[in-house]
Amino acid sequence: MRYCLLIISLFLFHSAKSQSYVYGRTLSDSIHIVDSVKISNTASGEIGYSDSLGNYRIQYISGKRNSLRFEHPDFTVYITVIPEIFNDEDYLLDIILKSSVQIIRVNPKISATSARASTIVLKPFNSRPSVSGDFMDFVKTLQGVSSNNELSSQYNVRGGSYDENLIYVNDFEIYRPQLVRSGQQEGLSFVNPDMVNNLVFSAGGFEAKYGDKLSSVLDVNYRSPVRQSSGVQIGLLGASMYVDGLIKAKHRIGYRDSNRFTYILGARYRGNKNVLNSLDAIGNYKSRFGDFQSLMTYHFNRYNRMELLLNYAQNRYRFEPEYQETTFGTLQSALKLKIGMDGQEIVDYSSVMGGLSFVHAKRDVELKFMASAFSSVESEHYDIQGKYEISEIDNNLGSSSFGNERALLGYGYFINHARNDLSFTVINFAHNGAIKFRGFSNRNGFKKKLNNSSFRDLDNLSHPGKLLYGVKYQIEHINDVFKEWKYSDSSDYNINPFGFNDTGIFLSEQVRSKSTINNQRLSGYAQYHQNFGIVNQITLISGVRYLYSELNGQSLISPRVQFFFEPNKFFNVKHKNDTIPLKKNVLIKGAFGYYYQAPFYREMRDFSGRVNTALKAQRSIHYVSGVEFGFKKYGRPFKLSAELFYKDMDYLVPYVLDNVRIRYYATNSARGYAGGFDARINGEFIKGLESWFTLSMLKTDEKITYVNSDSVTVETGNLRRPTDRRISASIMFQDELKTNKNYRMHLMLNFGSGMPYYLGGEARYKEGNTIPSYKRVDIGFSKVIIGGDSTKLQSKHIKQMWIGVDVYNLLQINNVISYLWVKDFSNTTYGVPNYLTGRRINVRLVTRF
Repeated sequence: MRYCLLIISLFLFHSAKSQSYVYGRTLSDSIHIVDSVKISNTASGEIGYSDSLGNYRIQYISGKRNSLRFEHPDFTVYITVIPEIFNDEDYLLDIILKSSVQIIRVNPKISATSARASTIVLKPFNSRPSVSGDFMDFVKTLQGVSSNNELSSQYNVRGGSYDENLIYVNDFEIYRPQLVRSGQQEGLSFVNPDMVNNLVFSAGGFEAKYGDKLSSVLDVNYRSPVRQSSGVQIGLLGASMYVDGLIKAKHRIGYRDSNRFTYILGARYRGNKNVLNSLDAIGNYKSRFGDFQSLMTYHFNRYNRMELLLNYAQNRYRFEPEYQETTFGTLQSALKLKIGMDGQEIVDYSSVMGGLSFVHAKRDVELKFMASAFSSVESEHYDIQGKYEISEIDNNLGSSSFGNERALLGYGYFINHARNDLSFTVINFAHNGAIKFRGFSNRNGFKKKLNNSSFRDLDNLSHPGKLLYGVKYQIEHINDVFKEWKYSDSSDYNINPFGFNDTGIFLSEQVRSKSTINNQRLSGYAQYHQNFGIVNQITLISGVRYLYSELNGQSLISPRVQFFFEPNKFFNVKHKNDTIPLKKNVLIKGAFGYYYQAPFYREMRDFSGRVNTALKAQRSIHYVSGVEFGFKKYGRPFKLSAELFYKDMDYLVPYVLDNVRIRYYATNSARGYAGGFDARINGEFIKGLESWFTLSMLKTDEKITYVNSDSVTVETGNLRRPTDRRISASIMFQDELKTNKNYRMHLMLNFGSGMPYYLGGEARYKEGNTIPSYKRVDIGFSKVIIGGDSTKLQSKHIKQMWIGVDVYNLLQINNVISYLWVKDFSNTTYGVPNYLTGRRINVRLVTRF
C-alpha cells in the first residue's frame, strides 16, 4: 500500500511539473507596452489577457496543435503556431503587434470599441519645422484647431478661446501661465515631445471623464521604457535631451522577470533671439526658456505600481527696445511709423509641478489614486518710453523720391509702466476607477445568424461593457497684484479725458488692484461603455459629470453621450476568411453633451482689476455628428474623416483678444453659438511617410447685454466672436528622394481667414475691425547621417543621427497679430499693425542612442 501511495504521489508530482507554458510580452510596433491584449489557445480554448506591464502566460497543451491568437482593438490580429516543446519547459514568445489602422508614424486609431467622438489618437514625431520648437505646433494642424501666432503654443478650437482647452499628462491636469500678453513672452509649454508615447485629442463632444472646459481636451501619455535609450537635439534656437531606461528585478512573479523600476528624464532649452530679431521692434532680446521633467515608475509586483511625475520650468524674457519702423496702409495711401524707444521689459514665469499616483490593475479592474500640486510664480515688469512720428510715403512710381517720406502727419510721446505679480497654487486629490464586464456569448445562436459560415472568433461575439468613475477634490489659492498705467500725448498735447480745465498730467489708462482668492472644488463622474450587435458593431458611451465650486456656490450636472456604429463590420467579420472582397471600413459617430466651465481667475477680473467672485460658469451644449472612411489608394491606406458640429452657448463672459492676452468683462452677459464643418484626410501619400490635410469652416456669433450711457439695459445684435475664423486649412506633407530615402522634406502650410479685432470698453458692443488672413509656409530638409537605410555610416552606440535645415516663413509673408493705435495732428487715429516673425533659418542635429 505504501508503494502504491508513493507511485501515485510521484505520478501526480510529475504531472504537475510536466505542465508547460507559453509566456512573454505584448508590445506595439514602436516597442511600447500594450496591455489588455486578448490571448486565446485553440488547443485548450483557454483565454487570457496581458496585464498592465504587457506580460502574459498561457498553458501549452502537449500532443496538440497550439495556435495562439492575439487580439486588441487598436492592432491587427496576430496568429502564430507554437512549435512542439518538451515537458517541463516554458516557451518565451514576445509579440510585436502592428497598428490596425493606416498610420505608421502619426497614427490615428479609431474604432467602434475604442474611439471617442471627434477623437484622434496619434503618435507625434519631431522632424517637422517649428518656429517655437513646441509640441503644440503639432496639435495646431489637427482638424478644428486654429492659431494665428507661430510664437505661441496656445490654440483655439471651434470658436473657443485659449482658456477653454483641457490638457492632461498621465491623467494629471496641466495649467498654463496667466499673465502672458504676447507670444514672444510665453516660453515652453508643459508637454515634452521627447517623452510622449501617444495622445488623444477631441475637438468637442468628449466623454464625461474629462473635466470642465468648453472646447477641447488633449490627453497625453508619456511612454514607459522597455529598454535603455537616450537622445540629444542641438540647434541654433535651442537644445533638448532625454534619457530613459529601466532596472530589472530578478525575482519570480510567476512567469517572467519584471522591470521593477522605469524612468524617463527630459530637459529643454530655448532661446528665440534669432527669430525675434526679425520683428519690426529692434532692440536687445534676451529670452531663456528651459524646463526639466521626469516620469518614474516603481512596480511593486505585476498588479501594483507607483508613478511620480515631476516638472520644473523657468521662462525668462527680457527686451530692451531701441527703435521700430513699420510701413503699412495701401498702395494708394502708404504710411510709415517710426518710434524711438528706451527702457526695458522683464517677464518671468516659474512653475513647479509634482504628481504622485498609485495604480492597482488586475485583469478587469483598475484603480488609480492620485495627488498632485501645481504652483506658478509670474511677474511682468516694464517701463518703456518712446517718441513716434507718422509720415506719408511718396507712392508716385515716377517720382525721384518714391518710397521716401513725403509729409509728416503727426508725432507723439508715450510711457508704459507695469508692476504685475501673480502666484497661484492648485492642489488635487483624485481617484479614478475602471471595471470591465466580459458580457455574454451565445455561440449557437450567432452561428445561425452567420449562416454557419467558418467563423472562428466566437469569443468576440460577447457584449463587453466597461464602467469608469472618478472623484476629485481641488484646492486653489491665488494672489494677484495688478498695477499698470499708460501716459500718451499727441502733438505735445496731453488731453484730459474728463474735459476739465486742468493743467495736470492725465493718464490714458490706470489700474491698481490687489486680490487674494481661495477656492475649493469637488467634482466626480461616472460613465458606462456598452457594445451591441452581433459583432459589437455598435458602441454607446453614456456618462454624467458633477462639479461644485465653493467660491460661487454653484453646483453643475453635465450629461454626455457618445455613439458609434460600424455598418460594414458584420459583413467583414463574416467573410474575413473568404475570397470575396471586403467592404470599406466605415465608422458613423455622434455625440451630445453639456459642458460647463467654472471661472478660474482671469475670467473674474475685469479691466479695472475688480474681481467678481460671484461669476457663474459658462455653458456650452455640443451636438456632433461625423463619419470616418478608410480606403486604399496607390496600394496604400488612407483615412477620410468629417464632422458637423453645433454649439449652443450661454452665460458667456465677453472678452477682447490682443495678441494672446485675453481681457474679460467679468460678467455672464453674453449668449451665442458656433457651428461648422471639419474634414481631414491622412495617409501615406509617400510610402512609409505620413501626411495629412485638414479643412475647417466655422461661424460663431454672440449677443451681449450691457448698460449703455443712458443707463438703459440693451442687447446687441449678433457680433462676431473674437475667434470667429471662417476658414482654416493646414497641410503637413512629407516626401523623400526616390533614389535615396535618407533625404527627406517636411512641409507645413497654414491658412486662416481674417478674425475680428475689438477694442475695449463700449467699442466691444459694435462690430470691430478685421485682422488680415494668416498665411504661413515652413519647410524643412533632413538628411540621415547614421542609421539610415542606405547610409554607409553605422555605429554600435548611435542608433540614428540626422541633420536638418528649416526655413521659417518661406514666402516672407507679413502676418498681423495686433495693432498699435496712434494719432496725427488732426486727432485721426491710425491702427499700426504689429507683424509677426519674418523669414529665418534654423539648423538642427538630432542623435538617438
